[in-house]
Amino acid sequence: MTSNEKAKTAKQAAVEVLQRAGEPLKSDEITRRVLQVKGVRLVGKTPAASVAALLAVENKKPDGLFVRVAPGTYTLRERSES
Repeated sequence: MTSNEKAKTAKQAAVEVLQRAGEPLKSDEITRRVLQVKGVRLVGKTPAASVAALLAVENKKPDGLFVRVAPGTYTLRERSES
């Protein structure tokens, strides 16, 4: 990564992972793929718990980026065109 490139957040990487997948994924699979995204560095000792927490928190927000479609399985929330 060059000095001009910014590191991606876990949230940005999760969005990228789900966009590429084109289908809902289990949080463990999202974590596995997030860890492969260039420029992503997860803070914490347990990356799976960190990603699962960010997915759950976003799911609870009315305008959150992720929606839970089954236990432990998430997809991107559809955005309406305004």
